[in-house]
This record gives sequence, C-alpha cells and structure tokens, in this order.
Amino acid sequence: MWGFSSFSELITATFKNIGSEFVIKYIVPIILAIDLLFKFLFISEIGVYFLMALYGIDFLTGIIKAIITKNLVSKRFPRFLFTMLSALLILSILKYAGMFVVVFYPLYSIFYGVFVGQQIISIVENLTALKLLPLEVLNKIKSKISEYGSNKQ
Repeated sequence: MWGFSSFSELITATFKNIGSEFVIKYIVPIILAIDLLFKFLFISEIGVYFLMALYGIDFLTGIIKAIITKNLVSKRFPRFLFTMLSALLILSILKYAGMFVVVFYPLYSIFYGVFVGQQIISIVENLTALKLLPLEVLNKIKSKISEYGSNKQ
C-alpha cells in the first residue's frame, strides 16, 4: 500500500513518535466516530469538512495578520470557536427541520452558501491585509456580492 508493506508500517512512517497501536486504538476510532456523527447530522459531511477547513484557514490567516500588526488578542479564539460551532448547529437543525417541514429544506443550502461566502471574504480580507493579494481582488469580490444582493431585491 503506497510503497509500504503493511498498514502498521504506513502508520509508523506517518506518525514517527506515536506507535501504531495508539493510532489504531484511539485515533482511528475517534476519526470514524466524528465521520459517522457528521453523516448523521449534516446533508453533506464533505461540505461540512470544507466549511471547517475554511474556518481553520480564516483563523490561521487572522492570527498571522494579528501577529504582524501586533494586535493579537486572546479573546478572539473563543469567538472563532463559537461562530464555527454555531454554524454547524444551525446547519444540523436545518437538516432535521427540513425533514419534517419542506420550507426548511432549501434553507440548508442558503445558510451553507452564506457561511462559505463569509469565510471566503474573511480569508481574502486577511490575505489583502497581509499584502498577499491585491486590493482589487477584495474590491471585485465585494462588488460582485453587492451586485448580486441588489439584483435580488
């Protein structure tokens, strides 16, 4: 498997200081339990993993921006965690509400799109503040969103 003679050898090579017994006993069941829980709670668990990855990237770019601008505040981590957990809670509630009342079913897609869009804008703002993206990219994204919002009304 991928150039290794056994699964144990792959784990040993991947996790250098952690034995394969620890990974098989603890890490793999935790990952499987989280995946099973996400399949139960959300319409698309891959979409939720993507949303969580966007939250993580936003958090990391925010930390880097705060370190560079010397504006690091420790109370931002609980806010990040609270907003991510709130988004996941809203999505799981909308999934089950949509199972019983058809009006709620399309709201899952709408809220998911809002959460993903919010994170993408935040990541672009952080990258623009770090001077890794030109300001035109941020302005273009914001103008497209405002155009879309004004066309809907």
